[in-house]
Amino acid sequence: MKTSFLYMVFVFLTFYQGFGQSYEVNQREVIYIFLNTAEDSNNKYTAAYYDSIQLNNEKPEVIFFCHLAKSLRLSISDIPKATQELIEAKSWFSKEESLKEYKQYLSLAEASLYQHLGKYDKANLLMDQSIVKFEESQNEPMALISRSYKVRNFISGGQYDEGFDEINYLFNSLNPDVDVFENKDQLEKFKITLWNHNATLWTTISNLHRDSIGPAQKVLKHVITLAKKKGFEHAYYNTTGNLSYLHYLNQEYESMIPLALEDLSYSTAKNSVESVGGLHSVLADAYLQLGMKDSAIYHIKKAEYYSKYLKNKYIHQIFMDVAHRYYKSTGNLEAAFESLNEQYEAINEIHKSIAQINFDLSKAENDLSQAEERIDLLDHKNRQNIIINWLLGLLLFSIGLLAFNFYRLHRTQKKFRDKLEQMNHSLESEIERRTKEVVEQSEKIKAAAYHNSHRTRAPVARLLGLVDILNTEIPSEREEIAEYIRQSAREIDEVIIDMNEVLSDNKGT
Repeated sequence: MKTSFLYMVFVFLTFYQGFGQSYEVNQREVIYIFLNTAEDSNNKYTAAYYDSIQLNNEKPEVIFFCHLAKSLRLSISDIPKATQELIEAKSWFSKEESLKEYKQYLSLAEASLYQHLGKYDKANLLMDQSIVKFEESQNEPMALISRSYKVRNFISGGQYDEGFDEINYLFNSLNPDVDVFENKDQLEKFKITLWNHNATLWTTISNLHRDSIGPAQKVLKHVITLAKKKGFEHAYYNTTGNLSYLHYLNQEYESMIPLALEDLSYSTAKNSVESVGGLHSVLADAYLQLGMKDSAIYHIKKAEYYSKYLKNKYIHQIFMDVAHRYYKSTGNLEAAFESLNEQYEAINEIHKSIAQINFDLSKAENDLSQAEERIDLLDHKNRQNIIINWLLGLLLFSIGLLAFNFYRLHRTQKKFRDKLEQMNHSLESEIERRTKEVVEQSEKIKAAAYHNSHRTRAPVARLLGLVDILNTEIPSEREEIAEYIRQSAREIDEVIIDMNEVLSDNKGT
């Protein structure tokens, strides 16, 4: 019961970790996507891992990078599926504006796929573009990783001198005093990747120039020690297989056999049938050279079974030579003919397999080209839509600006009308007030004139009469008459003063 409970807990935790985790795209995760492409037992960053991540995310950048990661991993074993994953990534890239900043990551993943398709020039061009963009953005870790991809492309394309130049540049770029990568794990993974590429370069050179076998063996032994110490499974077994092959080329069979058997165990566990067939072939030859016929026949029989999976013509030729020498030494012509017929069938299968691979590669390349054409068309439409939207936005802005100006003009006009009406009203009131004042002043003047005219008329009449009397009266009475004249003059003067006062008061008001 206790065991069952613990098992249920384990299953729950595994399920939760694989499908319930929250995944965020950041520099650390992106570096792991491009560093950990080999699906080893000690590497959780597999295609299945990114499938589980994608199931629980709707964020465009997470889905985009999951498709990139799966394309990188599947390009080693399944080109058509890897192509479809890259097409999905490119589709997301074309429809999501927020992904435009990740252009260089897409170019690098696409370059890796073209390398596996055998389009080395195109792969190299895309890698160069990625390197430039990463260096411009000062993303030094991804710039170095892009250069390591370029080394792998040089090896696959047979440009060994360029591969050595690039790998030497990368080793010199790793300054121990500068933390280029985010953590030590990433740095160690990158270093072992460089050493693994270096080992592959030396192995390839040794196959062409036998005098390079000695220096190559030293490099491979160093990589094996380093990979074993750091626990990098893929690098360890890949280099072990390369070293066993160098011992085979150098006819050092006793040194070669333990390494080949170790690599054979790993390849069998990984179901890497082509590697298994090749290892059985060279082991059969080694045992035959050492005179260990029982072991030789065991590996010959195994190699015969796996021969149909051998795509490397050179390894297949090794197997045929071993089988021919063995059956010739035994004198068993029936077994030799039977084996020969099997080899012809195997060769036919190889040709069919190569034809199928070429067909798959051509189809994958055609699918990729069609996807690029569709994406270019979508980009063109997107650019057109952006221009149209920009023009519509400009039109709406202009209409809004015009409406705002009309509104301001309307408000200004209203204020002006209100002020004009207020001024008119004030003017009418002022005119009315002034008119009233003028009327009042006029009435006062009329009243004063009427009043004073009656007041001045009597003194003036008396004055005129007195003047007439003065001309006829006797001198003794003239003094009295003069007094009357003065009195009348004073009355007239008082009337004039009163009128001046009235007029002064009206003028002041």
